[in-house]
Amino acid sequence: MKKLPITLFAFILCTVCFAKDIILPDFKIVKKQGDITLYERWIKRDDTEPVRELKAEFLVECDIENVISLLKDQPAGIKWNKNASVYKIANTLNTNEWINYIKYNMPAIFDDQECCLLYKIPDLYAVNQNVCVVNFESTTSSLFPPQSAIKRITGVSGQWKMEQQANHFLKITYRISSDKSANIPRFISDPIVHSNLIKTMLNFKTMLEK
Repeated sequence: MKKLPITLFAFILCTVCFAKDIILPDFKIVKKQGDITLYERWIKRDDTEPVRELKAEFLVECDIENVISLLKDQPAGIKWNKNASVYKIANTLNTNEWINYIKYNMPAIFDDQECCLLYKIPDLYAVNQNVCVVNFESTTSSLFPPQSAIKRITGVSGQWKMEQQANHFLKITYRISSDKSANIPRFISDPIVHSNLIKTMLNFKTMLEK
């Protein structure tokens, strides 16, 4: 049976647009489960079809360094990423950057997915600051060449934003998108999109609290 061409990160991801001359639509709440609130909006880039942009927010009692450490923890990555079967980290020459390779095992009717992402922490961030933004985007690396039997996800970008609160809690905002949407009807994809990201964020929060 021919598998449906579907992009996992179109399920759970969003791009942050910093262009000041572009007015973007407001996010709308689409789901709330436990401490996780999920927002969604559809944005148009140039003459392309609108793409889904998702944002998840939650509070957790931990430090900014705990979040960064968890993002770079290979064994833990498989546990909090929904459907992930491989989660690898490769350091770069820049101590504030790293490469993250993820492979996802999808249900039988879908193609398995893989992505290669470059994470960057701005140089201006210091341990004593109360806000840290970790940006990520699709990249290529000889360490993780595309596999012919697995669909490589490209055009992904997003960020993790951590803001220390006065009550010792940390506010985490996760935003991510791909450059195109999945080629399946929204009434089928939307519940999967929302469910995958909610479960991923719940897993991530639980591991931060251990």
